[in-house]
Amino acid sequence: MTNLILDIVTQEKRLLTGTVKSITVDTEGGEITILPNHVPLLTRLSEGLLRYTDEKGVEDVVAIFGGFLEVDSSNKITILADSAVRAGDIDLAKVENAKREAESVLSDKSREIEFAQAEAALRRTYFELKALSKGSRPRHSQG
Repeated sequence: MTNLILDIVTQEKRLLTGTVKSITVDTEGGEITILPNHVPLLTRLSEGLLRYTDEKGVEDVVAIFGGFLEVDSSNKITILADSAVRAGDIDLAKVENAKREAESVLSDKSREIEFAQAEAALRRTYFELKALSKGSRPRHSQG
């Protein structure tokens, strides 16, 4: 069976490169699943989850925060993400703390700039927590 080559790159680093059987990801047009021999495609990604199944049939999850996805005719999928984090790399304690801080700022609507930043942070924590619930075990911060 033909597989796909998945390459996820963020502004900071190459997050993942590997051979996979399929991926499912949120695009601005809705959720799509890509299997081997998919037609070439270029689309904008929305905030959400990317789920992929590796060669052994194990599913893993990445929280994606916007970007672009390209599928070429050679079964290569390139994702240029604004930001992304693998479920297994998410620190649950840090995410929960960021969520509490964002919710605290959101409760005081008099601070407009902080409100917008907190809203974005809360949206990010939502997808990180969702990725954790569907993906690998979280890392716990030490201390």
